[in-house]
Parts: sequence; C-alpha cells; structure tokens
Amino acid sequence: MRKLMLAATLAVLSAALLATSASAFDHHFYVHQKYRSGHTIGQNVFVSQHKLKDPHNRTVRVGRDRWQCRSKDHPYRLKCRALVHLNGRIGGKGYIRVRGQVGRGHGDKYLRVVGGTRQFNGVRGRVFWNGIRVGFDLR
Repeated sequence: MRKLMLAATLAVLSAALLATSASAFDHHFYVHQKYRSGHTIGQNVFVSQHKLKDPHNRTVRVGRDRWQCRSKDHPYRLKCRALVHLNGRIGGKGYIRVRGQVGRGHGDKYLRVVGGTRQFNGVRGRVFWNGIRVGFDLR
C-alpha cells in the first residue's frame, strides 16, 4: 500500500512539474544574430533575416528572426518591426513580435514587444537590439 501511495505521489508531482515547465519561460535572456539573407525594397526599406545563436556556444542555433526596417525623416533613425522565432533552447518556445524605432541616440536601441505565440502568448516587454546582439526583457 505504501509503495502504491509513493508511486501515485511521484506521478502527481512529476505531472505538476511538467505542467509548470511547459508554460514557464525565461524573462531575461539574450542571443547573438548571424546574418543569413537580406534585400532592399525601394529606397527606404530593407529586410534582413538572421540565425539566432546561443551566446555561450555559437554553434548551437536557438531560433531565427526577420527584420523589416524603414528609414525615417532623421537619417540615423529606423522604424522597425520583427518576428523572432525561438525553438525552446533559450528563453522559451514560440514567436515574439517586436516594433519600434532604433537609432544612434541614447535609449534608441530598445523596441517594444507587442505580442507572441505559444509560451510567449500575451507577453509584453522590450527588446535590446544593436545589430549583433538581441536581448529580451519580458513581462
């Protein structure tokens, strides 16, 4: 009887652990970008795609992203939107949508997170982007 109760307790605890780990994600993390492809659309718009790599082991791919940026009135300011896909190795699993303006000024390297899917469903926060490194600060 004790063995049966112990087995049942372990089964319930392991199911609870799996349920919490499936919905939980890391709120603060960063990845490195490796350029994959890109092109321009007209004079003011460019599209680029990157592989996202683990910052501690750059041979491990953790996702991909696609950025579309348009130059604004100011020559050093871009209005960008991005779709970031993470495969679950770092941060979580799903898509994150990002929008905002980036430029040379102080504080112009942060874009806002406007939504996501799977583990990132309903997420908000901000993304740091400097062209090589992407850092996530999610709520």
